[in-house]
Amino acid sequence: MRRILSFMLSLILFCSICAMPVYATEKVTPSGVALENVGTEIEFMAKKNEKFYASFATAVFQGDEVIYEKHFGYIDRENQIPADETCVYEWGSISKLFVWISVLQLYEQGKINLEADVREYLPEDFFQKLKYEEAITMLHLMNHNAGWEETSLPMMTEKEKDILTLEEALRALEPAQVFRPGEITAYSNWGTALAGYIVERVSGMDYAEYVQKNILTPLGMEQTAVSADYRDNEWVRKQREGEKSYLIMGDEEVGVVTDEELGTAISYIQIYPAGSVTGTLADITKFAQTFVDDECPLFEKQETLDFMLSASDYYGDSDIPKNCHGLWCTEYAVRTMGHAGNTTGGSANLVFDRESKMGVVVMTNQQYETLFCYGIPEMIFGSIEENTIYKNAIITQEMDVSGDYVASRGLFEGSRKIYPGLSYTPFKASKEARIFDVLNEPALVQFGDNLFRMPDTNDFLYATTTPDGERILEYSSVTYIRDEVASVESAAVTIFVGISLVSLILMVVIGGKELLKLEEKMPAVKWIVAGQVTAFVLGAFLFVLRPEIESITLSQVFKVVSRGIVLAGMVVCLLAAGGTLKAVVTEKGMKLVNRLKYVGYVLCNLYVIGFMVYFRLFDFWT
Repeated sequence: MRRILSFMLSLILFCSICAMPVYATEKVTPSGVALENVGTEIEFMAKKNEKFYASFATAVFQGDEVIYEKHFGYIDRENQIPADETCVYEWGSISKLFVWISVLQLYEQGKINLEADVREYLPEDFFQKLKYEEAITMLHLMNHNAGWEETSLPMMTEKEKDILTLEEALRALEPAQVFRPGEITAYSNWGTALAGYIVERVSGMDYAEYVQKNILTPLGMEQTAVSADYRDNEWVRKQREGEKSYLIMGDEEVGVVTDEELGTAISYIQIYPAGSVTGTLADITKFAQTFVDDECPLFEKQETLDFMLSASDYYGDSDIPKNCHGLWCTEYAVRTMGHAGNTTGGSANLVFDRESKMGVVVMTNQQYETLFCYGIPEMIFGSIEENTIYKNAIITQEMDVSGDYVASRGLFEGSRKIYPGLSYTPFKASKEARIFDVLNEPALVQFGDNLFRMPDTNDFLYATTTPDGERILEYSSVTYIRDEVASVESAAVTIFVGISLVSLILMVVIGGKELLKLEEKMPAVKWIVAGQVTAFVLGAFLFVLRPEIESITLSQVFKVVSRGIVLAGMVVCLLAAGGTLKAVVTEKGMKLVNRLKYVGYVLCNLYVIGFMVYFRLFDFWT
């Protein structure tokens, strides 16, 4: 009997070992790269692309073991200062993970209800721009689907004296709510910072102080700063002030497109919980490892981490997770979670797979860096083509997703409604089945029911409809919304710009002064000149001469001034149209060709007025 029992236990053990993932038995990454070759692969990538980076730092880990870590390039190319373990990099939006961990710590303590209306935790009448009566919950903030548009005022400043308190910044930068809570994913820095402010109110501590005490200290992250001005870590502050940032764009296929030194590129984020964290590679690696730790030191119960890493939002009505309580899901060969970030001074990415316990962090001193921030994770985790979602997908019904779409992460309310028409995406059915082009280039390929892949990437979109019947394409952090009038609005903008340019040309070629001398031959010529000058001035003001203002107060002042200029321009155009039309009606000896020209001037002035009214470029109140 004892021999039989021993045999059965051995058989169970053998089966368990055979059932273990291949990367656990053969020491390979989920993509199939041998762990011992990870460093070689990354160094080959760095050598191949050395023209396209200033510096980057990366670490690959499995559980509590760091498999590979290294710093590449220069933190100051001009002075040949190499990147090393003392370099600090900006996390950008990876900083948001501190907010969500803080929220879940307070949730674990019973101090925050994730499904309660967040107004329970805020001062009375905190929101001023809500469109819908439905409750906004902490889950909505985590999933970025509370419904807010982008904030139109400056979120960053280069002057420390202009930094506001978190509450002041949130009140000043409040965006309009344009979508119903829970329906549309629209990535929101403001919504995340709002959650950080709730952490302050519930805990009774400054947000940066709370994070220092409850996240950085338990993990021994001594080389990381959280506050907007790095004041919570003087060592980090000094390091950051001595480092430079760069904008380098290009790849092997197109070559170097942009290579620009930006100085320190330090900007202070007003709503700082959304993206101000700065620190060393070693520190962010410690932080990333907690997500695959069997005994996470950040929560009292391991179940809280398990809860955080469970799906809180899905693509449409599918079972494909989109978001896990603030962590975005990405489908490589395996499903991963993580967060990327971009600032004026750098780019970064943090990705992990809980099943294999493998993770990657990449940090750079470059704006909009993608070669390493996304290339290294793909090297470790593989292509979506090996994912079961892709391999098992079948098409039972072809879908037509052609049409004009606008991204939900944008400006929509009031005078800002002009922007979607300037940046819409026109998907058009290709001659080939299941392929949709943008500007005659393949942009989407259907690979399953409701599923569309962006060619040569791991990115996909999920086609569905809202409860109101609107066609939408869901991406992870943003939704593309079908907009029937986007192309019409774009054409309207083009016509307005054309009128402005023609007005300029007429003024330059004919000369305003020369025209004014023709008063006897051209009745109402003064009104014609006034209308043309106004059309040009308004066009230049709206699309060319808008200054970059960092101060929120000055920006608000400029808003009032600019709306006043638009209103004055509308009045002048109306008077010009009236004066010109009067000449058409009253001047009996006017030749037909001149009469038609005058009618054209009238229509142009009326078009300018209609353009301003339609896009509400005059309003003071949004």
